[in-house]
Amino acid sequence: MLDSMRRGANTLPAKILLGLLTLSFIGWGIGSRLGASHTDTLATVGDTAITLGEFQRAYQRQSQALSRQIGQALTPDMARSIGLPQQTLGELMADATVADMAVSTGLGVSDERLAQTIADDPQLRAPGAQSFNRDYFTQLLSQNGLSEAMFIAQRRTEELRRQLSSGLVGGLTVPKTMVGAIYRYQNEARDIRYLTLARAQVEPIGKPADDVLATWYEEHKSEFRAPEFRAIEALALTPDAIADPSTVTDEQVSREYERTKDQYGAPEQRRIQQLFYATAEEATAAAQKLKAGATFDQLIVDAGSKPEDVDLGLLSREKVLDPAVADAAFALALNAPSEPVKSSFGTVLLRVTQIEAAHTKGQAEVAPDIRKAIATKAAERSALEMHDEVEDALAGGATLQEVANRFKLKLVTAEVDPDGNGTDGQPVAGLPDQADLLKAAFAADEGGENEPLSINRGFVWYNVAKVTPGRERALDEVKDKAIVAWTDAEAQVRLAAKADDMVKVLKTGTSIDDLAKTASVEVAAASGVTRQAGDAGLGEAGVNAAFAGPKGHVAAIPGPDGTRIVLSVAEVVNPPMPAGAGEAVDIADKIAAAVGQGLYAQYLGAAQEELGTTVNQTLLNAVVGTSNAN
Repeated sequence: MLDSMRRGANTLPAKILLGLLTLSFIGWGIGSRLGASHTDTLATVGDTAITLGEFQRAYQRQSQALSRQIGQALTPDMARSIGLPQQTLGELMADATVADMAVSTGLGVSDERLAQTIADDPQLRAPGAQSFNRDYFTQLLSQNGLSEAMFIAQRRTEELRRQLSSGLVGGLTVPKTMVGAIYRYQNEARDIRYLTLARAQVEPIGKPADDVLATWYEEHKSEFRAPEFRAIEALALTPDAIADPSTVTDEQVSREYERTKDQYGAPEQRRIQQLFYATAEEATAAAQKLKAGATFDQLIVDAGSKPEDVDLGLLSREKVLDPAVADAAFALALNAPSEPVKSSFGTVLLRVTQIEAAHTKGQAEVAPDIRKAIATKAAERSALEMHDEVEDALAGGATLQEVANRFKLKLVTAEVDPDGNGTDGQPVAGLPDQADLLKAAFAADEGGENEPLSINRGFVWYNVAKVTPGRERALDEVKDKAIVAWTDAEAQVRLAAKADDMVKVLKTGTSIDDLAKTASVEVAAASGVTRQAGDAGLGEAGVNAAFAGPKGHVAAIPGPDGTRIVLSVAEVVNPPMPAGAGEAVDIADKIAAAVGQGLYAQYLGAAQEELGTTVNQTLLNAVVGTSNAN
């Protein structure tokens, strides 16, 4: 994903957009004065104040939104590293600038107009709903941490911002010359012919002379360095470690089974086929065909689809997103088509091709799991009590081994490097909470006393019994590995030299076909390669090299899996921009939007400078959890 973002950022329109958007940050901070007169005021723009509460609410909403996007909780450190505090405050200060400028320029939004825009917004309606519903609206605001007053204030600012922006930069047009240049840049296509040199082209590679290997090893000895090893003793106290399922009675198992029986079964599931129709009339006509003797399979063919195209999968009722579809599908008999069903996205016909009945596992089947779960739950309380006893024993001079014997716990010992590998280079298994344990153990002193690590529902006590410092290995210790590494490196050197020599030959006028015959390799071709689409055979580096010169341009680049690629640009096609081309319109719109955003941002920056701004940096640092100004 990051590679795709980087490739996209290298296109000319993206560079224009990013360059202009950078200007949007100019306004924030210009003319700012640290400090504010009121402890609840985080920043001011002119006569408009931004309170600490406003910032905290906005910061929390943005953090939660980013957390949902990345699929994990956004930590304070992560938020600071991407500049979220500054971005949030910058947006609030921009809104404050708009509010101040609206007053001075006489802009405004009536309550009636604002209410109408909210009611007409389809994003504020329930899925499939045709009109505004206050109950759904209130629930939506609650889910997003907003009160009605806060939301209305935001929408009023958005409307003022739209009016101000439209008045300043609305109607911008982009010169056709610029649009045409970008269109040609994006759509320029090249036919490329290339050959791939594999390692076989430079083999055999004999063993290096001792002095050659020794010289090479001196330059690369850090790659063969022996890591630091630590002998670690670790003792884990967790409910799982001390749970005793044998103490759980059959009566307890029976009660728990009856209480949690629903967890040991699966609901009814149905495989549903769904045919969409553009109108209710078309769906009704299709239903009439079924009644006249046509089959559902024939309807699928008539729709230009295949069975797999209309198959929603094997689903339980709650997994079917549309309630109307769920109700209809779970009322059908097997293989019986439905009447037309009005779903959220159109009218559909349904068929159920498979039914799996609901079922529940018997008590005898799940008794061992229940017994273990009850014992583990009970052991959670015992683990907390035992923690204090272990601490007392260690404070009294007992070793971890003695504590393990006394409380019937398992002491794990291992000699590992920071990556968790043993002296044989293989991963070491069995260390409790390994990642945190290794981090703590490699920060601890040899033989020192260490605080236990808190892990999920338990604790880990550990000692560093021995530290073996990392060191540089002598060549004799790793000679076989060094020879392999030298051979790999030498192969790359020879391949690169051979590829460079081929480029020189091509530049003299020799055809790539003749060159390929001499090298006993085949010539491959890539046609219609563009900067955006690329080519899988050439890779990103190959495409960049191919566009680095005119027709006839030759180059050598690294290829996949240690190969080298020698390429020649056989043809260059610069397509003219068709009049009214959709892509050209899109380019013009993007450039206009980018220029408009840049000009609008400069206007806000100048307005902030004129109005005057303050930022209470100490308060900002405190609320985002850092003592340093960002």
